[in-house]
This record gives sequence, structure tokens and C-alpha cells, in this order.
Amino acid sequence: MRDQRERFWKQRSKNYEKLEWAIKGGYLHEFLDAGAFNSDDQVLDIGTGTGIIAHTISPFVDKVIGVDISRDMLTHAFKHRTDNEEFIRMDATALDFPHGTFTKVTARMVFHHILENTQKAMDECYRVLRRGGKMIFSEGVPPSDRVKPFYVDMFKLKEERLTFMDSDLIGLMRDAGFVNIQERVYWSRSSSIKNWLYNSGIPVENQERIFEMHLEMDETGKKDYNMKIENGDCFIDMKFIILVGEKV
Repeated sequence: MRDQRERFWKQRSKNYEKLEWAIKGGYLHEFLDAGAFNSDDQVLDIGTGTGIIAHTISPFVDKVIGVDISRDMLTHAFKHRTDNEEFIRMDATALDFPHGTFTKVTARMVFHHILENTQKAMDECYRVLRRGGKMIFSEGVPPSDRVKPFYVDMFKLKEERLTFMDSDLIGLMRDAGFVNIQERVYWSRSSSIKNWLYNSGIPVENQERIFEMHLEMDETGKKDYNMKIENGDCFIDMKFIILVGEKV
């Protein structure tokens, strides 16, 4: 299982920074704005991957430590490391930091990959925060409840993952102890399905079937995704939730 996971992330790491949604300025700006980062912040970035979030916030904080289970992802993060960034291989469900180490914890598009002990990972985020500290937590979600069955079936061809709705994400934070949870919705408009598939590191036959599934979607699903078919590509509005919770 561990070797299989390593191979998965090795393949994903190759083109991760070509993923349109991952590097989109609007999403990064919205995440940065939600965090209200300042020069005194000591930040832990969970599931840092290639370091996109860590690199984005590092100019605004005192220090950021990015942790990830994938050596290959971290290799890419190190390439652009700045003086106030540190990257460590570590499991989110067992953070090797004392209680109350950080003023902020960030986690963007990682929790859907934590298939086991998901709540424990969120509990760990709460534990390593100082009192008054905040967590900035973001995940992609189906655009509506009625699209969720399609979303779940489609992702079975891409990867093992959890599918969250807004209430699931809020529940994870509340169960860990976070209060004053604020929610933002970010829409990545007209996102290319081909860009997403080609840079996701999955077999070509799976890419083709997932693309066909989008084209075959019923009209209500296409409406909820605001789908457009142009120049042989499929464009949809991707929905992301950004939550900010406080430790008291």
C-alpha cells in the first residue's frame, strides 16, 4: 500500500504545477485574503505538495513549514524554497510538533486524500495551534447536491478519495474544537477538463472515460457546472470552499 501510494504521488508530482486550478491566481488570492497573514505568523502548511501555498504565503509571514507524505512532491517544493520556508516529510495524522506551536495552519486540497483517520488529522491541526490561532482549510466540492453521485463515480476512475460537501468540512472543524468558523466560496470559472486530466498523472484510458462522462452528463448536471464545450475541450466552473476556524 505504501509503495502504491509513493508511485501515485511520484506520477502526480511531475505535472502538478501545470494544473490550472492549483496555480490559478484568483484561488490563491482568495486563500491568502482569507488567512489574513501577518509578519508575526508561524504557519504550518499541511499536505504542502509542491509548495504552492507555502510559496504564496511566505512573503507575508515570519516562517512557514510545509509537511507532506510524498518525497517526490517535496523535491519540487525545495526547488523554490526561500529563507523562511522549511519542508519536512510528515504524516498529517501524527504531526511531530508540540502543542501550540503555530499561529496558523493551512490545508488546501489535501484532506480528501486522507482516507483513514481523517478526523484525527483535523484534531492534530487544532492541537498544534496556539490559542487564538486560526486554521485556513479549503477543499473542492460538487457544485450541488444533485451532482454528488456523478462526482463520486467520476473520481473512482481518477483516484481513491473522499467526497465532501460544505457541511462535512464544517463538521470536521467543529468536531476538532474550532469555533467562529467563517465560510467563503471560490468558483474557478471555465476550468479546462483536458488540462485537469492531462496533468493528473492517470492512465490515458481513464482520462478519456472521465472526459466522456462529462460530455454524457445530464442537462441538470451540465447546468450546475455551467458547462461549455469549445474547441474539443470541456469547460466547467469548479467549486472550492474556504473555511477559517479559530482555536480558543
